Amino acid sequence: MTVEEQTPVAAMAAALDELRAKDRFHELEVAYCRGIDRRDPELLRSIFFPDATVVHGYMNEGSAEDWVLWILEDFATKYEMTTHYLLNEWYRVDGDRAEGETHRLSYHRFDNSSRELIAASRTFNRYERRNGQWRIVYREVIRDWIHERPVDKALYEGAFAMEISQPGPHDRSYQALSMFGRGPLQ
Repeated sequence: MTVEEQTPVAAMAAALDELRAKDRFHELEVAYCRGIDRRDPELLRSIFFPDATVVHGYMNEGSAEDWVLWILEDFATKYEMTTHYLLNEWYRVDGDRAEGETHRLSYHRFDNSSRELIAASRTFNRYERRNGQWRIVYREVIRDWIHERPVDKALYEGAFAMEISQPGPHDRSYQALSMFGRGPLQ
């Protein structure tokens, strides 16, 4: 086979490798959301390499391990429930390095259930592939907007009544989905 004949195959292999990387970045982002909302420290740790840095606005900056401890032992304890939604995702891949910008909405219901906060943020990530595994090496979060309001408890009753999400291992998803246990992302 000549070089000209191999070029389309090599180009297709490179395109497939890039698509796999972008799919992995999406998986890392949704694992981030689930890890926070289900308060799963091992899942959160597994999206970062051990030497990763996290800059969470002006609230927290340091190692990924320090961030996991802060988010679950300090920040999230203020809330009865959180829910994070992944919106826009945009990634660029260059060999074993990549960068991405993601947009996120987050919902926080305070412990006393009287107030709720909804916020939009953007996350800037740098990824690396080490030993065939993509993970985050740097994450920075900035705020786009934030809104706080009283909780309208009547909305959770009557026609809209459903089981309420739980922040830990007792969330309904662990009984309904046998393939989504706690622990690190594989």
